[in-house]
Amino acid sequence: MFRDLRTVVSPWRRWVAIGLLLTAGVLAVSVLGDGHGYPVLVRARELVFWALGCYLGIRVFTHVLLDPLLSHWRTSTPGFARDLVVVALYLGAAIFLLHRSVGVNLGTLMSTGAIAAAVVGLSMQETLGNLFAGISMSLSPAFRVDDWVEVTGNLRGSSGQENFIGRVDAMTWRTVQIITENGDTTILPNRIIAQAVVTNLYAPSGLHRRTFKVVIAPHDAMAATLAALEQALGGIPHYPNRKPEVRTHSFDMGGVVLELRFWALGFRHGRAANYQAVRLTQTVLNRLEVPLLGPHGPTPTWTDPVVLRDGAMEDILERFGLPREWAPELKEGVVLRRAEPGEGVIREGDPGASLFLVMAGTLQAVKAVERFEPYTGLFWEVIGELGQGAWFGEGSLLTGAPRRATVVAVTACELVEVPKAAFERVLRSAPHLVEGLVELKESRSGHLSDLTRTANRRDLARAEIKRWFGL
Repeated sequence: MFRDLRTVVSPWRRWVAIGLLLTAGVLAVSVLGDGHGYPVLVRARELVFWALGCYLGIRVFTHVLLDPLLSHWRTSTPGFARDLVVVALYLGAAIFLLHRSVGVNLGTLMSTGAIAAAVVGLSMQETLGNLFAGISMSLSPAFRVDDWVEVTGNLRGSSGQENFIGRVDAMTWRTVQIITENGDTTILPNRIIAQAVVTNLYAPSGLHRRTFKVVIAPHDAMAATLAALEQALGGIPHYPNRKPEVRTHSFDMGGVVLELRFWALGFRHGRAANYQAVRLTQTVLNRLEVPLLGPHGPTPTWTDPVVLRDGAMEDILERFGLPREWAPELKEGVVLRRAEPGEGVIREGDPGASLFLVMAGTLQAVKAVERFEPYTGLFWEVIGELGQGAWFGEGSLLTGAPRRATVVAVTACELVEVPKAAFERVLRSAPHLVEGLVELKESRSGHLSDLTRTANRRDLARAEIKRWFGL
């Protein structure tokens, strides 16, 4: 693994080493003195003096000017751009010392150096190719350290195209070090990277859309299938303005191609979201008895129907202050649902007109937050727990207001959904029972102060509920 020696050697050890070097140089100059008439000693003294001056000048230049300018670059550790500049400075200093102290002619040196450079260049074509490719990538970085990239091209000298995905761990003057999802370390020469197609799968600047497609059998309830899939995919961590979508894309193999779209923050978040989306898609389609289509025909479906537990309707009527004898009539309008772990039940901001009762399992009310552990991505932050016997969604049922939170299943759940239509029938026969709904709405507004719970507020709530139910 590439390591930055500046992170291995402590600062005080570096300063001690520099101090010892300067002390040795000063001692050398003082011991040599004025040379005592010996030209060799005089030249040695001048060589040591100018060498110390060049060294101090380069150190001051790198620490005062070069390092601050390159500090915002994330190209390597410590950065081959810096190394190249420092090497060039030391080469220039060496030529200056040869000319100053030894009297080497610069013209002769340059002509001789050009011939030597040509010979070295021919013998080090690959190394120089890596060097200049690294310089090019450093000056115009398409990716940086910690970015996830997909490299496609002739990577190992074979005739076919290869590709692999990994995280950029380091960039040096010769190679790019990439760590795959499996933790394997791959080191690619810079010239290979420069000749390949590199897709930056993760730039920390924002969200990236991911898609995948499935082929299903055509059927009459396609709109309901799309809505159910979108609702289920709401369990993928997302911002309210970046909800997962499902669209009919095209036709293939005698079926309808669905394109599922969702937004990811970071490559690993996108990969995890893709796995979750595939699982939820298969679960929902099987639950709706919609077969997937493949080369060998439709896949069989099977689902275990949800059974309404005894007393569930009576509990709902009691919570709403409605007569228990209306249970049979209300039961005809409810919908029994399942939810698998990670499946979205309601999504923040969606229009809603139903209430949910939890018969079995656990759910959570959540909101999306950005985190960097265990990887960069969107994660759910829990704002409430919903267990057996809990109910939610009454705000949308009573007033038609958009959903105020996203609810995701944590375990396998069985739910009773009571839509608006089921309540309309019973409320039309007894409009006075609206007062119970007003009281329910007020009791569920626990975040409001007593001062706001005025008679005027109750009147507004009563009018809103009546308008919504057409009373």
